[in-house]
Amino acid sequence: MSVLKKMEPSCETQTLRKAPEILEVLRPLSTFERCDRARVSHKRAMHLAAIIVVMFVNSAALAQPEVIRCLPPEVPVTDLPEAVLAEYRSELVAEFEAYFAAVSIHIACLDTERNRALSEAHTATEAYSTFLNIQPAQKDLP
Repeated sequence: MSVLKKMEPSCETQTLRKAPEILEVLRPLSTFERCDRARVSHKRAMHLAAIIVVMFVNSAALAQPEVIRCLPPEVPVTDLPEAVLAEYRSELVAEFEAYFAAVSIHIACLDTERNRALSEAHTATEAYSTFLNIQPAQKDLP
């Protein structure tokens, strides 16, 4: 028996024998494996972000009492240099024609919405009148 074997405890010998096995398990990742793990991690993060956005949008949509029914059209821009206005005259004419058609639709929408709101107010007034004509319940006093 050598002198080194006598001085070396048996548990250290086992540890030294297992070191190559441990190193095999803990081998450094290849570039492909690191990229693959990073891709999977990034994909998970993107899925989580998408879920959070969907939840936020859904909660915001549910919090809205009603949709906006009549959106006004945008007025064409005319505060441009005269040279630009002259060059794009036909395009601007087309934009204004489209705007006037959209304004007519918008005004019709506002009229419809006004009628709907008046009808709703009339129904609410009738319900309130009926409510006021109901005799209050008699409370039993102790």
